Amino acid sequence: MRLNVVFSFQSLKLPINYNHILQAFILQLIDDAKFRSFLHNQGYTFKNRNYKMFTFSKLNGKFSVDNSEKTIEFFDNVSLTISSHDETLIRYCADSLLFKDEFELLNQKITIEKIEYENQVINNDKIYVKTLSPITVYSTVTLNSSKKTVYYTPTDEQFSKLIKDNLIKKYLAFYNFNEGDISFDDSFIIKEKNNSKSKMIITYYKSFLIKAWHGIFEIQGDQRLLKIGYDAGLGAKNSQGFGLVELM
Repeated sequence: MRLNVVFSFQSLKLPINYNHILQAFILQLIDDAKFRSFLHNQGYTFKNRNYKMFTFSKLNGKFSVDNSEKTIEFFDNVSLTISSHDETLIRYCADSLLFKDEFELLNQKITIEKIEYENQVINNDKIYVKTLSPITVYSTVTLNSSKKTVYYTPTDEQFSKLIKDNLIKKYLAFYNFNEGDISFDDSFIIKEKNNSKSKMIITYYKSFLIKAWHGIFEIQGDQRLLKIGYDAGLGAKNSQGFGLVELM
């Protein structure tokens, strides 16, 4: 489930890499301090891995980039999508957005113009999606006694495998299942639709470099995994603003 929000403002200037600012804004929408702390510090756990079960889009609107200052300035209004498999999170965000007209984003006033609620039903084992925020898939390996992050492209075999494994772990974590409690169809694949070429995005979350992919994808697999991927995000680092898709 998700919220689609439109903000207006007189001016809005942010760092080019502003995901951490949006993440903090979303968490501050949660009035319940205990639940906010749970999401921020822990989330849903499976085998010592934590899953926050939410993601969000980039800001969509007219903008200009100042490469010398490394800033992006938006004009008139922007839209933002907040998506989660956790209804509680969406309810808290909706309540805050509905009952308060003005907010601040990096000390700049923004006004709520429109809010739409969406709860997409996935009733097919094959869907076509496009990214609203790029998908990142990686593993950490040890080379010469040092750890290295290896990012996978949509054409790598590991891309589908790691996304599927991640979705299964999210499902088990959210519904508090153990391995063996539930089974999924083995046939899961995510690939570029009609061999379309995805665009690699190199960005930063705070000081951490991340490689991710924007594109149009065909996904086939268990409907339960497709649903949790649609709601909570595909791939890794979802709560940092990666892996949000919409149906085509």
